[in-house]
Amino acid sequence: MNKTETQHNWSAFLKLFSGQNKLRPTRIGVFEGEPGAMTDYWLEDGLPLEGIDIDTRGSDAPSVEIMLGDPEKPDSRRMTHTIAKTRFIRIVLSTSGESDGLDIENEDGRTTILRFENQL
Repeated sequence: MNKTETQHNWSAFLKLFSGQNKLRPTRIGVFEGEPGAMTDYWLEDGLPLEGIDIDTRGSDAPSVEIMLGDPEKPDSRRMTHTIAKTRFIRIVLSTSGESDGLDIENEDGRTTILRFENQL
C-alpha cells in the first residue's frame, strides 16, 4: 500500500475511532528508548477525548493530533498532543475495554499511547 493510500485509511479510521470514543476519559503517555533503558512521560490523565485527526501536508506530515477536553464545557481544561512524522498507528483492544486505545509511533521510534480509563 502506498503512503497516500495509507494516510487516507488513517484518516477514515481516526474519524471512526474518534466518533466511537468521543468524551471517554483518557490517559496519554509517551515512551522512548530501548527496552531496559526506556523513559516514559505521562502527559495527561482523565480528560475526555474530543477527537483525533491527521494532517497529511507539511514538513512534519503525516502528523496526528489528539484533542482532549469537553467542547460542551468551554471553561474546562483542554489539551492537544501532536505526533509529527507518524510512522504507524496500532489499535489496542482488550476483552474488558479498560485498556483500549491507540499506540502511535513517530519516525524517531517515540511511541505515544492513548488509553481509555474505566468509566464507573
